[in-house]
Amino acid sequence: MSEHVKKILNQAEILYNSNAINEKALGNSTNMIFEMASLEIPIILRVSDYSEDKKSHIDFELNWLNYLSENMLQVARPVPSKNKKLYEIIKCDNKSYILCAFEKASGKLVDTNNSIEWNENLFKRLGEIMGEMHSLTKKYLGGIDLIRRHEWNRDIFFQPEYNFTNDDEVEQIWHQITDELHKLPKTKASYGIIHNDLHQLNFFVNGENITVFDFDDCICSWYTFDIMLTMYQMVSAIPYEQGEGRNQFAQMFIEAFLQGYVRYNSLEKHWVDYFDLFLKYRRICSYRFIQYLFGKKPNNPHKSYCDWLRREILQDKQFVSLDIPKIKSLLG
Repeated sequence: MSEHVKKILNQAEILYNSNAINEKALGNSTNMIFEMASLEIPIILRVSDYSEDKKSHIDFELNWLNYLSENMLQVARPVPSKNKKLYEIIKCDNKSYILCAFEKASGKLVDTNNSIEWNENLFKRLGEIMGEMHSLTKKYLGGIDLIRRHEWNRDIFFQPEYNFTNDDEVEQIWHQITDELHKLPKTKASYGIIHNDLHQLNFFVNGENITVFDFDDCICSWYTFDIMLTMYQMVSAIPYEQGEGRNQFAQMFIEAFLQGYVRYNSLEKHWVDYFDLFLKYRRICSYRFIQYLFGKKPNNPHKSYCDWLRREILQDKQFVSLDIPKIKSLLG
């Protein structure tokens, strides 16, 4: 570990009355993530490069997450510093950082190869959690200015570096899809803050308990998109060559998920008609993201997958085939 990182951790240990357990950053996040031990609970420290936009988004994220954690048990709550702040801004070697701490979730990642863990019961419980999050969000009175600054079309995929320079065909479809999304209604019942990244790597299971974490991508968008993003990510864990297997899994997943979801939040039937649009949007976001990371590398490890994604996008194929009438029947 560099001396620079040690200096950051030394400041964090003082601010959070804790000690770093592992001085090597965890995971492959764009932030630096560390596990720390305080006198009360183990915590996860997130270190982000400072910018005014990042500070604004962390304000947006942590105030919402703090509200959720006060009203439900299944989210990893933010841990205030000794100064009772949800985040701290520090300087180290003439560079500024934003520190945030979260209660470490108990349990482990779900084993997607173990049907005892990875099954309809789990998907139903995840649906309950998302339904409760959306229901609570409808009552959230966070700052309107912050919400407006973090709407869906200010996500990373709208930043200049994700623009295509040599793929006009895909870029045209990108604009067609986003134009359709711009026309969708934004009502209190359908639109609000969403997790925007709830998938199998962002929650822990501990027996029957689930704890969701990593709210760093939260944004204001349609609740239906949050549901579809989760399904997209989970279906994408199945090899793309297994088309029928992906279809069967998607139908099983969404039926179980919605059975749990509607226990806490309603979903109007007409939003099911937009499932395919949201999935196509997420697919083109995936393509843009992978191309941004690997497209210019001489040995792109995801080339065959990208080629397949591009063909699917250009041919306007469904991401998965779903039994829409059956899904609507689950909504009452």
